[in-house]
Amino acid sequence: MTTILTNTGAFFLARHRFFGRSVLIAILTFPLAFPGVVIGFFVIITAGRQGLLNTLSMSLFDERLVFAYSLVGLFMGYLYFSIPRVISTVMAACEKLDPSLEEAAASLGAPWWMVIKDVIIPALAPALISTGAICFATSMGAFGTIFALGTSLQVLPLSIYSEFVAYSNFAMAAALSILLGLITWLTLLLTQRFTGLNNSGGAA
Repeated sequence: MTTILTNTGAFFLARHRFFGRSVLIAILTFPLAFPGVVIGFFVIITAGRQGLLNTLSMSLFDERLVFAYSLVGLFMGYLYFSIPRVISTVMAACEKLDPSLEEAAASLGAPWWMVIKDVIIPALAPALISTGAICFATSMGAFGTIFALGTSLQVLPLSIYSEFVAYSNFAMAAALSILLGLITWLTLLLTQRFTGLNNSGGAA
């Protein structure tokens, strides 16, 4: 879901020019300057117990709106953390697309959704797959975000921390760390192999 939203936004920014576009891109790439723990605090400020959304909902509807410490809050943190890692890559890939291919498909009567499915997505496939793998890898190791949110969700980095610090179970912490590294490495390896095959096939 994270990669779908960020890829769609990157494609929109690459294809449209409007007032404030450069400012918006700068804001979206701003999280590169922050560690995960700062992103987690941003989510708390926005949707925590004393956050902006909770204050507004109490003022307007006399109802609490707190989701910073749930799966939704974690998704928000991972989304904001992943946006800059996708925006630059996908925008660069979009700028290399040949507009004549889309124009040719449209002139032959293809509807817009078919142009996207049969022309744009295949051309962007290597970039989309690569950014998806990068988002997955960074999310797998994003300890700071989940630690700042302090949720009851048991994600792998938090489990490693708990086993090492809280329970002094060094063997389990080491085993989970190796598992995390293997999963991430295997994902990146398969992505590189797949995108490499696509590129070589396209060149042929």
